[in-house]
Amino acid sequence: MKIHESRYGGGPGNFHIVTRGDTLHVDLTYPNITKEGCRHIHVNQESVRASDGILLSYDYDRDGWSIQQEVMIDMDGCMMPVEPEQWVEVAFIKSWALLREPTEAERA
Repeated sequence: MKIHESRYGGGPGNFHIVTRGDTLHVDLTYPNITKEGCRHIHVNQESVRASDGILLSYDYDRDGWSIQQEVMIDMDGCMMPVEPEQWVEVAFIKSWALLREPTEAERA
């Protein structure tokens, strides 16, 4: 089911959101060409015991996905974000990291 479809270009609505089965698909379209465009995807859970969220963004210089987490302070068992928000990269996933050459059988 289509939720939002971009008109493309450099505007702030430069993304697509679609649900297919139990998966939410979010595509950023041309986020690197404008300061107003969406550049990050914040993923979180809404639950009493949910984990902290992550921030996804594409790093064009390194050609891959950066995953960041927000720095938090434990205030007597209650997690509070640092003011102002501070995000730190915890993982980097190279684009096409699992690309392989086709086998002879696949080429036939």
